[in-house]
Amino acid sequence: MFDRVWKMLQEIDASRRKKTFDEIIELLSSSKDEKMLQLKDDLLTFEDDILDDSEDPIKTLLG
Repeated sequence: MFDRVWKMLQEIDASRRKKTFDEIIELLSSSKDEKMLQLKDDLLTFEDDILDDSEDPIKTLLG
């Protein structure tokens, strides 16, 4: 699930990514499901990486 959310966020335009990320976190925060709360914590842990809109150096080299 984490990978799917991260991939979805990466496909969103960088100008909207932060707002979408915050909305997802807000939705997950209101959940009582432990898996959803863990997903929220995992996403917050990697927030900087998820919101980073710089080019992936590996994709740049291989592209």
